[in-house]
Amino acid sequence: MAKKKDIYLCAACGAEFSKWYGRCPECGEWNSIADTPAAPPRTESASSGAVPLSSVDFAETGRITTGIGEFNIVCGGGIVPGSVLLIGGEPGIGKSTLALQIASFMDTLYVSGEESPFQIRQRAHRLGLDIGRIRIMTGTAVEDILQAAENEKPGCIIVDSIQTMYSRQVPGIAGSVAQMRDSSARLVSMAKTTGVPVILIGHVTKEGSIAGPKLLEHIVDTVLYFEGDFSREFRMLRAFKNRFGSVNEIGLFRMGEKGLAEVRDKNRIFLNPFGQDSPGNAVSAALEGSRTVLFEVQSLVSFTSFSNPRRMADGLDQNRLVLITAVLERHAGLKLSTFDVFINIAGGFRITETAADLAVAMAIASSMNDAVIPEGVGFLGEISLSGSLRPVPQCARRVKEFMHSGFKTLVLSEQDTAEAKAAGFEGSIKGVQNIHQAIKTVF
Repeated sequence: MAKKKDIYLCAACGAEFSKWYGRCPECGEWNSIADTPAAPPRTESASSGAVPLSSVDFAETGRITTGIGEFNIVCGGGIVPGSVLLIGGEPGIGKSTLALQIASFMDTLYVSGEESPFQIRQRAHRLGLDIGRIRIMTGTAVEDILQAAENEKPGCIIVDSIQTMYSRQVPGIAGSVAQMRDSSARLVSMAKTTGVPVILIGHVTKEGSIAGPKLLEHIVDTVLYFEGDFSREFRMLRAFKNRFGSVNEIGLFRMGEKGLAEVRDKNRIFLNPFGQDSPGNAVSAALEGSRTVLFEVQSLVSFTSFSNPRRMADGLDQNRLVLITAVLERHAGLKLSTFDVFINIAGGFRITETAADLAVAMAIASSMNDAVIPEGVGFLGEISLSGSLRPVPQCARRVKEFMHSGFKTLVLSEQDTAEAKAAGFEGSIKGVQNIHQAIKTVF
């Protein structure tokens, strides 16, 4: 009989080894490797053959909608039965508050490994929630959760947080890689078998990733991240993975005494109505899933005596900023080699596409020349290395949002002018071929 061989697992990064090390060769952590029994070999099943896809029963399943419209939008229309959602965010940003608000709309088994029932009841009272459909459980053993789910038969299970869960069958403390991997896998298996959706709450590290192994993001169906600045009241819930909907949807919330309230006027967050008369401000439009969001680009150009001027950006890829400033200097005649350039996207918004290149360039030119961009002017266009403007995808959607928000003038690529007119924009449409022409047109 062959001797059973154990494996050694790193609790920090999840790497597996055939022998013990004092320091993990993968992540460099000390004393993080522990002996773990190897999984038994799989046996072949007589019925594990392939079947035609056409023979698989298929029925369109309805989604479970909560009373939180913004959350439903981010999920793609609601929670899919049997799906597993992972909600991540920094401590205190509103993950548990959102989870408790969601729980009040369904027959929910709320599993808390961090707070007592009294603390959860106190928060629910402060938020003014209907708690008649919520059942609380404070055990953190995954076996107890599965047993409670079988006995209670809830409509949804919320685990707050996944870092506190552990399995009695796996060695190691709660929060270790092995524990989280096994606990998450068993909860996912239960969700797929019973059709009960599971919502997992996960903490975010200083590096901005969910604490624990990255494989959690591969196991679950949907990954949602909370973004926001604690100095502001607004929060943004963004979908980074969604097997049942768009991966770029966002939900906008405002944190108040009654918890997270939905924000209906999304442009109110990212546009500054009091900054129209200041140089260095330009407005563009971004596509976030099924939504179009107008945002303000703020620029500050300041003279520097240092040989290497700074290029700093908040909400914009810094490499993109370096490229745009180089194009402005080469093709628009702006001598930026002796100036620091700072870019900020208002409201904590992040630009993830190149359609805002023209707005960034115009904000820099406005600050450099100390010239105010007229109110009601919007910009759309991607800047190439030659200084020419390229068309943007789905221009009509962006143009309609400008029109609904009261903008009177659009500056965009000449190739997009026909689509802008077809979208019904009644104001002035100025098509330009390059960045130099755009600056001459506006100023």
